[in-house]
Amino acid sequence: MAEHLTRLELDEWLSGLDASGRAERHVAACPACGVLAEQMRQARESSLREPRAKAVLARLEEKRARSAKPRWSWGVPWVAALAVGLALVVYVPRGTEDGVRLKGTVALRLLSAQGAPVADARPGERVTLAVGTGTYRNVLVLAVDEAGAVDQLWPQDGPTSGTVEPGAEVKLSPPMEVTPGSVALHAFFADAPLNVEQARAALTSSVAEAREKRQAPLDVAPPGDIGKAQARTLLRVMP
Repeated sequence: MAEHLTRLELDEWLSGLDASGRAERHVAACPACGVLAEQMRQARESSLREPRAKAVLARLEEKRARSAKPRWSWGVPWVAALAVGLALVVYVPRGTEDGVRLKGTVALRLLSAQGAPVADARPGERVTLAVGTGTYRNVLVLAVDEAGAVDQLWPQDGPTSGTVEPGAEVKLSPPMEVTPGSVALHAFFADAPLNVEQARAALTSSVAEAREKRQAPLDVAPPGDIGKAQARTLLRVMP
C-alpha cells in the first residue's frame, strides 16, 4: 500500500479537484484513508450547512454573476475551492494509528465479498453494507436513486431501525445485489429506535429542496435532525 493521503489531498478529492483520479483509487483501496475521508466529508457537509457558510457562498456567487464574462465560467472551481477552505477549518481527529476509529464516530461503506471497500460496481455484483456505529446501537439505512426516490435499505422491512452491536466495522447482512443506476446511501444512528417513515419523509423533503436549488438527488446530505449521527456514501453503478 502506498503512503497514506494527506488531509489536503483528501480535501481536494472531496471537493472534486482531483482530476487525475489518484485519490479516488487510493481511498477505494485503503481502509484507513477511506475512514478518514468519510469523517472529513461529514465534517465538511456539517460546516457547509452552517448559516455563515451559506451566506458567504451566496455573496460570492452573486459577485461572480455580476462580473461574469461570456467566454469564461469560473463558478464551479471557485465554489469548490471555497469549499476546501471552509472544510479545512473543521478539524476531524485521527486515531493514534492508521485504521483506528475514535470512539463516538460513525461511518458507512460498502464492501466486496473479499472485504475491500467498494465505490464503483456493475449490475449483478454483490456488496455488503458495513457501518461504524460509534456508541450507537440503532441503525437505519435509506437509499436515494438518481430519480430522487427514497427506499428503505436496512433493515429490509419493518417500521423502525435495526439494532446492532457497537463496533468499528459492523457488517449488515444479507449481502445485496447491485442493480442498474447509481445510488446514494444514508445511514442514521441513534440511542433509541428510529421511525422509518419519519426518516424517509425527512430525506424525501431534503431531495425536494435540492431539486429546487437544481442539485442532483445523489448530492443531498443526510438530514441532520434524524438520529444522533449520520453518514453517507455513494455507489456509482457502471453500465
